[in-house]
Amino acid sequence: MKTFNNWILALLSFQSLAIAEPAKPAKEKKAATPFQLSDKEVKMPGVTVNRETHEIRIEAAVCLQQGILEYVVCKPGTFEHEAIFTTRAKPELIHAALLLSGIKPTPLPRNSPVLWWGRALKQKASRVKIEVEWKEGEATKRINLIKMLQSREFIEEEDYSAKKIQDAWVFAGSFLHQNEQSKKPIYAANLSGIIVGIWPDPSTVIQYGIENGNPYEGKRLGIEINEKLVPKVGTKVSLIFSRFEAALKKDEE
Repeated sequence: MKTFNNWILALLSFQSLAIAEPAKPAKEKKAATPFQLSDKEVKMPGVTVNRETHEIRIEAAVCLQQGILEYVVCKPGTFEHEAIFTTRAKPELIHAALLLSGIKPTPLPRNSPVLWWGRALKQKASRVKIEVEWKEGEATKRINLIKMLQSREFIEEEDYSAKKIQDAWVFAGSFLHQNEQSKKPIYAANLSGIIVGIWPDPSTVIQYGIENGNPYEGKRLGIEINEKLVPKVGTKVSLIFSRFEAALKKDEE
């Protein structure tokens, strides 16, 4: 994992150096840099890091308003039938943004997640708070992602409070996959398209940290959408990631 983090940081360093290069003559077409740095922000395609608050904003859109979930955020053309949002932001850039915000990965083992469930939530430096922001008429709404989800364990209960799930997102950090032809490392989430997952998948960037069962093996297993709080399909949203502990302290103030 140390090598992996160095690879991500090297990517950022390379892009930062590219920004600092002298301007080329006007006759030459200057190549667009994917990163923009300012005193307040680090901007990457589809991803913005606030250098003061350490919040990360991801451009996304609603792709599902009701149903069972195995994922929450994915790339277009992957798991739209069982995720709420899609984003075109590269998973590797989201990983880099999380590192820049001081969040550390706790990798999900590729063979078995059993041991991971027991220790993931104890890794405070890996915990992530996720919020959703969107426009509704003239108003701007911003709520915790957890409110858009509900447990199927008490599916017959009318009271939503019985269906609430714990805020338990963990920066898992995916893994590096070696391309068989080029022998070069590829960020696994770039291939799978999974950015925020519920069903355990080692390629995901952010993983739900509590085991909740396979929703297709029983009506009281898994997590589903709380459709009352999810905006219409196609709605443009910002997904806001922040350090969980920092978010708790802010809420207490």
